[in-house]
Amino acid sequence: MLPRATHDLPHLIGTCAPQDRSCEEILLKSPARTGDHLWLKVAKTNLGTQQVRAAIARSVQIDVDLVSCAGNRDRSGRCIQWFSVPADAVEHPGPLRRAGAQGKMQVLELTASHKPVTPALVERLRWQVVLRRSAGDDGYLVARRLLDRLRLAGCPNYYASERFGAAGVFAKWGRMLLEGKRLPAAVTASGVDASRCLRAGQEWLFNGYVATRLADGLLGACLPGEVIRGSRQDISVVDDPAHVEKRFASWEAVALGPLFGAGMVPAEGDAWAREEATLHAANLDATRLERLHGDRRAIRVQPGKASIDPDGPHLRLNVELPIDSYITVLLAEFLSGTDVHQGEQEPQAAGEQEPEEEG
Repeated sequence: MLPRATHDLPHLIGTCAPQDRSCEEILLKSPARTGDHLWLKVAKTNLGTQQVRAAIARSVQIDVDLVSCAGNRDRSGRCIQWFSVPADAVEHPGPLRRAGAQGKMQVLELTASHKPVTPALVERLRWQVVLRRSAGDDGYLVARRLLDRLRLAGCPNYYASERFGAAGVFAKWGRMLLEGKRLPAAVTASGVDASRCLRAGQEWLFNGYVATRLADGLLGACLPGEVIRGSRQDISVVDDPAHVEKRFASWEAVALGPLFGAGMVPAEGDAWAREEATLHAANLDATRLERLHGDRRAIRVQPGKASIDPDGPHLRLNVELPIDSYITVLLAEFLSGTDVHQGEQEPQAAGEQEPEEEG
């Protein structure tokens, strides 16, 4: 079980099923209402993102590849999500307003913009979550303490376990591939995607790096040689940690952990030493990971516009998170017995088009 930021605080006794969660994509800015792309704001319930794309394509008889979105969202529960199609591919936009799939989706708004919907245009996800039967035994006060801790210290930005497959098999096979081994014949025959396994191995390494930072009390610290992202999305390497600490404390900057692979912005000094230790602990070296596309990812996130309110025997959590973070990771900081390796339906990063979800 990965360490929590709230490990030393009491936690809530309760449950939160996928149907108890709903989310909405929050755009960086409103559509221009004019342009070459038609934008649809869609409410979907217990329906996958790819099913919605297919329904939109059917409504105006176009290829589904022309329907753009900002990534997969959770199949279970309710989600309000943006989609777009090229205006010149649609003979008449009227049918788009009536696009549907067995009554599980509704087009709330049809407008226009100069660009298609992409992950870069969605700033965050707004979540509404019901924590069932969690208000008893001073549950509200417990939840407030937990939320205050997460606002101040941040939540570790782990990948949720569904990235790694049942019992972590994709991550296991990914590590085998990174070690230069072959997958078992039965695994290959089953049609498992090797690239997905490699990605799971890469993300498993990231989780290990974040876990050691948290366990050592360094989740919110700035190390010499740290790669950081500023409030304007600028990437830099830290020379003087003391100069950056105030920016970390105010959330004007955040440390970026390693998604090892080719093209990853290199850390230096103490920060790189910790990253190298992550590889050594996994019996890997950097050359083994050159086959992967490298990147950087924030090691912690701050719950935005967060509130928690009593609702009879339940609690209601409202919170905004970046689109590449996972709601179940946050919920593991609230609910006793909940592991970040439980409960989410195949999350994935914005822009990936395979199994459902994100967030």
